[in-house]
Amino acid sequence: MPDVIETAFDIVIVAFNDAETLPACLVAVNALDPRPSRVVVVDNASSDDSAKVARQAGAEVLALEENTGFAGGMNHGIEATNAPWVFLLNPDCALRPDCVRELFGAIDDQPQANEIGSATGLLMRAQGMDLAPTGTIDAAGMVVTPSGRHFDRAAGEPAQDAPRNLAWVFGGTGAATLFRRQALEDVAYPDGEVFPSSFFCYREDAELAWRLQHRSWRCLFVPTAGALHQRGFRPEGGRRGQAWINNHSVKNRFLLRAHCADLGWHLRFFPFWLIRDLLVLGACLTIERSSLPGLKEAWRLRHDAATKRRWVLSRRTASSQQVSRWFRKPGVEKIER
Repeated sequence: MPDVIETAFDIVIVAFNDAETLPACLVAVNALDPRPSRVVVVDNASSDDSAKVARQAGAEVLALEENTGFAGGMNHGIEATNAPWVFLLNPDCALRPDCVRELFGAIDDQPQANEIGSATGLLMRAQGMDLAPTGTIDAAGMVVTPSGRHFDRAAGEPAQDAPRNLAWVFGGTGAATLFRRQALEDVAYPDGEVFPSSFFCYREDAELAWRLQHRSWRCLFVPTAGALHQRGFRPEGGRRGQAWINNHSVKNRFLLRAHCADLGWHLRFFPFWLIRDLLVLGACLTIERSSLPGLKEAWRLRHDAATKRRWVLSRRTASSQQVSRWFRKPGVEKIER
């Protein structure tokens, strides 16, 4: 068995006009056992009372002068904290009081505890300002497909179908995942960014997960670590009428692979990714022309993406084959007891 791990942790929440759900989120944070060392709410230039709500709940507020998106906001929050672990949390999430204790307990039980870079629990959908629970699964870790797509595992399925066993997964949702600071520092880009600011929002959690896999950091799914997530955008519902979401989503789906996919990955999963690319390009040129700006932005960032990919791949400790296994079914690895 490994040595007992250090369990001090900070919580970072990025808020942008989230005054409605922040009270319930922070009530849940204040009920956690164990308690976080610090709770930092990064206010992304909100026009509502997000910052005021956070201060009234006892959180530290890092007020930004402009909206830097989830990626930029989280970078600021991570930089402002220093505990050995950092819990990245959305303002529309409510953690169960024992959520973090369950995560640390499961990590500590693993012979590979020192290889675990992140851990995530079972998120259920929430509704309303008070983040009341529903009977629908929101996420049980992240899975990826041969075409390079990523999904929140079991999202939209009924509660009775929730995964019940510990498992290794590709990564954790950006909505509620505990990260080892050493792992984040290990994969941060040379400019210090943990999340690439070019992503702004959407898919940045998958990009981070892929980089962590390249460096042999493992992600543990812990089904007993419960949380609730309201989730404004639900993937199974489609993105029609959401032009700004579509733009970031299209841009980042190409940047994700441009940052992280090596030649071996492209050869193994041809033609799955090519077919998907052609479908996306065709949609942007026909039925979803509002997404063309996202496509153009991805092209504009191609040289920056190539630089990032060279850096990512030059530092990898896991083989191309080891990382590629996550893109095959079932996409998770059971933990034998």
